[in-house]
Amino acid sequence: MITLEEAARHKEELVGILQEDAHNEERILRRLDQIRTQSGVQVYAALLMILTGLAFEETEARRHWEGILGHRRGLTGKLQREVGLRVAVLDYFLNVNRQLTSPRLIDLTLQDRHEPTSPVDAQTGLWTARQFLSALQKETRRAKRYELDLCVLYLDIDDFREINERHGDLVGDILLREVAILLKNKIRDIDMAARMAGEEFGLILPETERMGSFLVAERIRREVERHFVRRDIDGRPIALTVTIGLAKYPDDAAIADRLVRRAEEAMHQAKARGGNTVGVYYRERRNYIRFDVKRRTLQLRVSRSEGAPIQSEAATTEPRNISKSGLLFESESAYAIGEEIQIVCQDARDTARVTLRARVVRIEELEDQPGRFEVGAAFLLEWEHQEAQVTEFLRRGGLVASG
Repeated sequence: MITLEEAARHKEELVGILQEDAHNEERILRRLDQIRTQSGVQVYAALLMILTGLAFEETEARRHWEGILGHRRGLTGKLQREVGLRVAVLDYFLNVNRQLTSPRLIDLTLQDRHEPTSPVDAQTGLWTARQFLSALQKETRRAKRYELDLCVLYLDIDDFREINERHGDLVGDILLREVAILLKNKIRDIDMAARMAGEEFGLILPETERMGSFLVAERIRREVERHFVRRDIDGRPIALTVTIGLAKYPDDAAIADRLVRRAEEAMHQAKARGGNTVGVYYRERRNYIRFDVKRRTLQLRVSRSEGAPIQSEAATTEPRNISKSGLLFESESAYAIGEEIQIVCQDARDTARVTLRARVVRIEELEDQPGRFEVGAAFLLEWEHQEAQVTEFLRRGGLVASG
C-alpha cells in the first residue's frame, strides 16, 4: 500500500493529468494506466491518498476511480450542469462509499503553503539542492574537525534533452524518477543524494576517500547503463547513460559550494571525452603533460560559437599552458561552466595554426586581477579527430618531439 510520502512525490504529475483531461474520462484512465505500466507507480492509490488522505490497495483504488467517474456522470445528469472532479470525489466518499466522516476541501491545485521550503524534490523524491548544500556544509565541518575523508559526486544524464524531445516530457519525468531510485539503491544510509537541477544530481559520500568514491561512481554508472540498455518505450530503446564528476574535500576545495563546482567541472571534463564515464578532479595531475606557453609566441582567438568572435578576446586572451587534452588561458570574459567555445591557436613564428572546439570546465577570478579570469577548457577530442590536430600543432611549435 502506498504511503503519503510516496504519493507526494508524484503529486504534480498526477494532478496535472486531472486538470488537463478533466472532461475526458477515458483519457484520464488511459494516461494513468500508461504511467503505472511504465513506472510501476501505484497511480490510483496515490491520487486518492493525495485528494482524500485515504489509503487503498492499487486494484481497489482503480475500482473507486471508475466509480467516481461514473458517479460524476450521474451527478451531471441530475443537476443538468457539469460537475467538477473535486465535487464528485467528495460526494462519492461522503454519500456513496461513506468512507469520509470528516471531509476536507479537495483542491486540485494542491499548492501546499509549506511546499516552497520542503527539503524533498517532489518529482524525484530526492533532497533538494538547497538541502544538499546545507548538509554538505555540515559534513565539511565534521570532516575538518575529525579529519575524515569526504567526497562529492556530480551526475548528469547524457543527452537528456534529446531523449525528452524523442519520447516526450511524461517519459522524461519517469526516467528521472528511475535514475533517482537507482541512486538511492546504490548508496549507504549516511550518504545523501539530491536533485541539483533538471537532469543533474549530487551525492555526498562522508568518510569515503577518493578511490572508494570512484568505485561508487563507477558502480552507479554501470548500473544505470545496465538498467536502461534493456529499457524501451513503444519498442524504441532508451539506452540512457550518465556522466559523473568527483571531487574530494579538502584536496580539491575546502568550501562546500566550491567543492560542488569542482565535481561539476570534473563531470564536464568527462563529458568532453564522450560521456558515460567518471571524471575525477585533480588540480595538480593531468591526463597529459601540460606545456607552459605563457612566454612563447602562441596567440589565441576565442569565439563562443563558430563565426561569432568575442570582440575583445584577441587582445585580452593570454595562453598559460596547453596539452593534448586542454588549454588554460587568461581572459577578461567570464564563461559559463559547460559552455562550448571555438579556439584558434596561432604560433606567430611560423604558419602553425589549428582551430579547435572545446568546453569550459573551470573558471576562477584571479585574486590579484579582479575582472580577469583563469579559464580551463577541455578539447572536444571526438570532433574531427582534434587530438591529432593538437599533437601536430604542438610538434610544429617545438613543444613535443616528432614521432
